[in-house]
Amino acid sequence: MKFNLLFFVRLLLRHIGLLVVMPIILASLVFFLTKNEPKVYNSKARIYTGIASGSTIELENTKVDFRAANTAYDNLLNLIKARTTIEMVGLKLFAQHMAQDSADLKIISRKKFNGLMETVPEEVKSVVVKGDVEQTYENFKTLKNSDYSNFIYKLLNFDHPDYSIEKITGKIGLRRISNSDFVDIAYESDDAAICQNTLLILCDVFVKLNADIKVNQSDAVVKYFERQLQNSTQDLRGAENELLDFNRTHNIINYYEQTKHIAAEKEEFEIKYFEVYRKFHAARAVLENLESKLETHDRKRIASSSIMDLREQLSKLNFNISMETLGIETDSAKIEKSSQKLSKMMNEVAQLERKLANQVDVLYQTDYDSKSIASTSVLSDWLQNTIDYEGFKAQLKVMEQKRLEFDELYQKFSPLGATMKRLERKIDIAEREYLSLLHSLGLAKLRQQNVELKSNIKLTEIPYYPINPKPSKRMMLVAAAGVVGFLLVAMTILILEFLDGNIKTAVRAEDKIGVQVSSIFPVINLTDKKIDYNYIQNKAINAISRNVLLNQFKKSNGEKPVVNMLFSTQQSEGKTFICRHLIAKLCELGYKTLHVTYDKTDIGVTGEDYQKITYDISDQLYKIATVEEFAEDKVVEGYKSFDFVILEIPSIIRNPFPVKLASTMDYTFLVTRANRAWGDADKNALALFNEATTGPEPTIILNGVKVLEMETVLGELPKNRSLIRRWVKKIVQFRFFNKTSVA
Repeated sequence: MKFNLLFFVRLLLRHIGLLVVMPIILASLVFFLTKNEPKVYNSKARIYTGIASGSTIELENTKVDFRAANTAYDNLLNLIKARTTIEMVGLKLFAQHMAQDSADLKIISRKKFNGLMETVPEEVKSVVVKGDVEQTYENFKTLKNSDYSNFIYKLLNFDHPDYSIEKITGKIGLRRISNSDFVDIAYESDDAAICQNTLLILCDVFVKLNADIKVNQSDAVVKYFERQLQNSTQDLRGAENELLDFNRTHNIINYYEQTKHIAAEKEEFEIKYFEVYRKFHAARAVLENLESKLETHDRKRIASSSIMDLREQLSKLNFNISMETLGIETDSAKIEKSSQKLSKMMNEVAQLERKLANQVDVLYQTDYDSKSIASTSVLSDWLQNTIDYEGFKAQLKVMEQKRLEFDELYQKFSPLGATMKRLERKIDIAEREYLSLLHSLGLAKLRQQNVELKSNIKLTEIPYYPINPKPSKRMMLVAAAGVVGFLLVAMTILILEFLDGNIKTAVRAEDKIGVQVSSIFPVINLTDKKIDYNYIQNKAINAISRNVLLNQFKKSNGEKPVVNMLFSTQQSEGKTFICRHLIAKLCELGYKTLHVTYDKTDIGVTGEDYQKITYDISDQLYKIATVEEFAEDKVVEGYKSFDFVILEIPSIIRNPFPVKLASTMDYTFLVTRANRAWGDADKNALALFNEATTGPEPTIILNGVKVLEMETVLGELPKNRSLIRRWVKKIVQFRFFNKTSVA
């Protein structure tokens, strides 16, 4: 039989009683067990998190990071179900109940309150502050942390239905509303007031914990940057004060402007210096040339003490004037005073020049000759060049002093520049560090404000007081018990069917025994009036007899009779039953049949075409070589006139069998029951039989198969079926358009 849908349906229908009774038993059991099931109330709170699309003050970052948002939601949901959170909820709820003087139906039912008062020991009642929930909670927390064997610790960590961590966690339901910022928190309890208050306490606790975690993290960052900024500010001020002290010590107002000004003055001074130097040497050369033109006595006269004194005074005044004119002065008062002094010295120079000219004129007035005109001209030029020479000489002397001052100034400012650079670099580094820390502090404070803004979770739907309990799942449980009972029985039947080692079908018989099946015969159940068993039995006998008749025509020599041996490995396989029906059918068809058997029971067949020989089972069976030897006188009258000989031998496992005779058999049939397993003893006995005989390989007559297995031989069995059953059968076989005729 094929393992199709029809097979499974028929398999289950064979155990319909068990499939009906077992679900009814399980459903009834659940029905009675849930008879006193307590009512369950549920409530819900909805919170707005603002994680995904909430307000933010980070203007630069406006993109939504879905991964970060999902992580934030996971953190929030894990925080709600965290052990610390649930422990605080359970302890606060217990403190709220214990702080009541009597049962308040908005907080706890009277039955729950009375039971709680009977359970709580005096040690715990002694720390209760009636009317003050917060103080009671603090006292309970201290008592809980005192050791691990007190009542409150056990209350929270064992299995109390209202206060234990495990029970509260199991009753909490969390759900994010699609991809929105809303999260639903559901809770259920057998007390409506406890259901509502547990949710209220849970929302209050986890909102505070969430805010504390977020704010503490941002506060730590802000405080870190504030400390670092304070240190950086001190470093910057120290570097600036160091530069200030350096400028004060070295009288520096603006180093770079001062050095630029000094360099410009030095360049201008060098130009003047070389100009004065050129004029000085030019004046000295002219003066030497003029003195060389004068006579000896003239040179003596101009080198007199009076003239030399005047020249000395003139030289000093010119030196002082040069000192005043080359000085660097920025004070207006001093500049005005210097101008007055310079004007005075210029007047003195003019007077000295006049005196010197008069003195020269006096020296040469007494000495008049023909050369006096020429000498006077030379002396006049000498006088003028002497005045110029003395002036340039004084300027050059002053400039040489100034040149030395410039050199000293350069030596002073040169190392100051490197020190100034180092100090400015130090200030620059400190300033950049300060600005960086200031920027980071600003970002940290911005982040702190943003975190505070986002951590401000809002309770948009306050937990409501549940009035009506949840619909009971009793009927659902009863139905589920019935379905489970049916499935368990069905699965057990299917498993046992597939694990069953019996032969059952022709296909399994050929697979297990290794011999071809020639015919099958059904098991007869006369109590089932829906099936025409006479018809099926007749058709089965016809199939067996047809094989016997066909074998007759296969015999090569055409001699009669055709000897057919029926044997079995075990007892009670139905050989006699098969022989009786087979012989009856052959006699009915007019074939003369000889029945040789060890069974002395009358098979009910009479007539001239039938003859029976019985024999005793003994070890002498081994010696029998012909069929006639089974007769008492070893002779069967008219043996050659028989068309068929049906030889039935006992089970070959427990009894001997005629080995010599078996080798001369025309055909042998192995009769075996379908409702038993084919074991190793059967395999060994059949192998021994095949080895001991040289006749044809036996074929199987499978006896006692299920009636439905006959459909493989007869097609659809004759059975009284209603229209509905016929349609159901077509549906499970997927034969929707089958016709009973061509038309």
